[in-house]
Amino acid sequence: RHPKTWLYVREKEIPRFARLIEAKPVESGENVTVLIPDDDGVFYMSDGGTMRDHRMACTNAVQTYVDSYHAGGRGEEAADALLEQRLKPQWKDKGLKM
Repeated sequence: RHPKTWLYVREKEIPRFARLIEAKPVESGENVTVLIPDDDGVFYMSDGGTMRDHRMACTNAVQTYVDSYHAGGRGEEAADALLEQRLKPQWKDKGLKM
């Protein structure tokens, strides 16, 4: 069984995204679900797509944490890993107390 991935993609970026991941539409058994956000708030303070043309901007780590935590399945475990491995170290570097 393949894991399923949910992603936010701006509507105008869907053709580029589909090319980058070589997506193929299927009737059932999909392993990627694209969500078009109502507004760009989910991309607030995103990483900016720092790896040239082969990388699109992704959501801020806090947005990813919240979405993962509420996703069900192993999402809470993934959220906890993100919290420990990325968010807490960033907060510590900025002098924030946890």
